[in-house]
Order: sequence, then structure tokens, then C-alpha cells
Amino acid sequence: MALKIRFLLTSRCTATCAYCHNEGQGKQGASLLRLSTISAILGKLAAAGIVPDEIILSGGEPTLHKQVGDIARQCKATGTHVSMDSHVGHPQLLQAALPYLDELKMHIDSFDPATQQASMGIDIHDVLTSIRHAQQFPALQLRVNHPLRDVQETAAFVARTRELGVDCKVIEMFGHDTCTANLRTVNWANLGYTRHADGEWLHADGKHRVFHKRCGAAHNQHDNTLFIGADGVRRALDSAVIGTADNFHTNMLQEG
Repeated sequence: MALKIRFLLTSRCTATCAYCHNEGQGKQGASLLRLSTISAILGKLAAAGIVPDEIILSGGEPTLHKQVGDIARQCKATGTHVSMDSHVGHPQLLQAALPYLDELKMHIDSFDPATQQASMGIDIHDVLTSIRHAQQFPALQLRVNHPLRDVQETAAFVARTRELGVDCKVIEMFGHDTCTANLRTVNWANLGYTRHADGEWLHADGKHRVFHKRCGAAHNQHDNTLFIGADGVRRALDSAVIGTADNFHTNMLQEG
């Protein structure tokens, strides 16, 4: 089974998303995952001959970690696919990590400045600056994650991502009162898309892709993903801490 590692670099975030689960961390305080801890974990993985299928840099907002560039560089040196989940509202902070990322997953609610500010507290102009910076790295995969609230709004949002040249993932947030629509109400064919694979649609231009997913509090329970934050190692968002960084290797081998 594929192994994914999620480094929760910090519990701090400058966005104000109503649907945020903060990767299962407590929202109080500003815990920070130390670079030395990450280095030790990567060293243990290498010593065991284990190469994860993906390392995800997440949080909180990962770019708020002052050593995010060094962290991304060390993760990239393992030969693993390195991705980042970010609201990309801090383009200057993001730049340090960009040369070492294989994929950037951007969380954007709206391209309308007022709506984006009200929903996330993030300036859409900063977001667009981040996208331009990221597009200077041709091999970097770019994808926007967008919560499904209204079908017409989502259709317009998808069209804007196509104009920008970035793929889009539409997420149905079931179990949240922020969602008034569901994926079954979106007619992708009318938007110019045909099914390309399970959960993936391709536009008639042959380039732009739209993914879709239902997402809830337990959506990671069946993934072989380890969430590693300042408070220890977890198997899923709502699971108890199963170990600390010091005994990470033992826990991983016993449970993996």
C-alpha cells in the first residue's frame, strides 16, 4: 500500500475558512514542527530503505514556517514526490519552497476580491501573484482546491482556473452547513468537460482538468497516511496520537 507522509509544519494559519479542520490539529496555540525533527524522520526513512510515494507539506499554513524552504529542499532530496497545501496568500514566503516542489495545491474560495476576503481573509491579488511565481517553474503541477457551495459559482470559478492555466479540484464538503449543493448537481458536460478517469474530467481544449471529491472529517481513515506534527504521529485526522517523533520509526514498522 502506498505510504504518504504529511508534515504539519505549524498549526498557525492566517486564513479564516469556516470549514477548516486544520489537518486534525488543535486550533489553539502555534505549535511548530522543528526542522531537526523532520531531518531525523527523513533519515530514519532512508536508513530503512523506505521511500514514501508522497510527502505533503501542510499545516496550518506551511509557508508561515520560517524554514519552509530548507524543509522542502530536504524532502525533495529524498527523491519523493513533494507537494504543498497552501492558501498561497503570502507570495514572498512561498517563493522559498517553490524550487523544490513537484505539486502545489492551492486553496481558494473565490476570485472575486470581496468574496475571497470575506470567506478566507486572504487577498486574491496576493494569491494571483503566487500563481504567477509558481508558473515560472514549468514542471511544477498546479491545482486549485475549491469548496462546492453553489453550482453557478463553481462553474464560473472553474472557467477562471482554466483561463489561468491551473487545474481545479471541486470539493463537496458534506457534513458542513457551508455547502448548499452536491457534485451530482454539476453538469460537467454542459461546461465542456468529458469524463477522463474516475473523479477526473477533461475540457474540450484537451488541457484543463477538473477533479472532484467528497470530503469530510473521516476522509483520510482509509489512506495509509501518517500525519506528523509537533504533537506526534497520527494515522488519521481524528485518531489519537500514536507516537512521538522519537519512536516514529518503530511505530511505522509495527503498524505499516
